Amino acid sequence: MNTPTSLLPKVRSDQIMAAAAGQQCTLRVSSFLVGGRCSGADTTVACHMPVDGKGTGTKVSDLFVAFGCSNCHDLVDGRNANGQAYIIKNYPAAYMDRLLRGMAETQSRLVEARIITLADWRMP
Repeated sequence: MNTPTSLLPKVRSDQIMAAAAGQQCTLRVSSFLVGGRCSGADTTVACHMPVDGKGTGTKVSDLFVAFGCSNCHDLVDGRNANGQAYIIKNYPAAYMDRLLRGMAETQSRLVEARIITLADWRMP
């Protein structure tokens, strides 16, 4: 039986959270809105993905983050509720694809920066 993500241990890492500062947005979801665009690297933070275990007063593991600019972070977290609803209604698969790709790109950057290290891995 699979354990729900919300019941698994949550990694908390100041290094992962701080690594987002000054990075380019990996989410790029604000472009789904007419005239929407990322708000710049100076606003980028580590955005926790909307997966099982995220809710009021709780966040998912810091392993499940993507670097997101202020505009994209507002969409993912629902602070721009109208924009989020529009995207989910009109581009649901593309939205989820961007979140997944953003998280994968972020994790690759964290490995490259040696913030996430693995005991047994090889560079191709």
